[in-house]
Amino acid sequence: MRTLFFNTLLLLTVLFLSTSALAFDYTINDMAEGISRHKATWIMPATWTDEYHGDQTELVFQVSLKKQIMNTGLHVAYTQKSFWQAYNEEGSAPFRETNYNPELFYRILPGSALTRFLGNGPILSKLGADIGFEHESNGQDMPDSRSWNRAYITPFYAGGDLLLWLKLWYITDDSKEPSPDGIKGSDNPDIADTMGYSEFHLKYQFGGDQLIHLMGRGNLRKGKGAARLTWSIPITQGGAFFMVQAFHGYGDSLIDYNHEMTRVGVGIMLCR
Repeated sequence: MRTLFFNTLLLLTVLFLSTSALAFDYTINDMAEGISRHKATWIMPATWTDEYHGDQTELVFQVSLKKQIMNTGLHVAYTQKSFWQAYNEEGSAPFRETNYNPELFYRILPGSALTRFLGNGPILSKLGADIGFEHESNGQDMPDSRSWNRAYITPFYAGGDLLLWLKLWYITDDSKEPSPDGIKGSDNPDIADTMGYSEFHLKYQFGGDQLIHLMGRGNLRKGKGAARLTWSIPITQGGAFFMVQAFHGYGDSLIDYNHEMTRVGVGIMLCR
């Protein structure tokens, strides 16, 4: 178990070193050539939730990268988030859940021809957008299989120490049809009831390069959703950060899309 832990930590460290030279702290408007950061990459060796009947402490980590295509706004991206019961020795320390999330999207940056067409005011000149398609699944067999496909648009505002974005999505038809046999259709056709059709993010950088990241999403008609708050503090000049994260609601992972839960954790963020 310890060997697997240190191998995982080494992998995340290598990914961090490959991206730490990037000039941008905010990831959504980063247009670096080659492989670059996408969503935050982090590892939380200690998280707690009351959901898992004696296996409350899980190691959770997320890795996220993207690749710009032919020096254009087109990108491919990949994010993986894993929930590892590393301290559950009686159960052979299994990975309880891993979510795989490839994307293809086009990024329109602030100051581009399109945003200049919209206007050059103090707010309009700082607007951009991502337009894309993504798949997310957990790679498990029935009855634990979960997946969905989404087309999305994400307008964002990037100005000074503030970054705001609103992700709006359409769930494709193949993710809405029930699949009793697990062959055709969806294993979770009611996912919009708890995950909704939009997700709001706020990032704000303050005193000493600390950063807070607030996420909120949900389905207001159903009265269900989720919120997550992440606070990160720089601990090295190279770009490693101490992080504290709290989550409450539905969809902490795909397997938990219809389970309400609370999770708190501490760890190290490698890029944010």
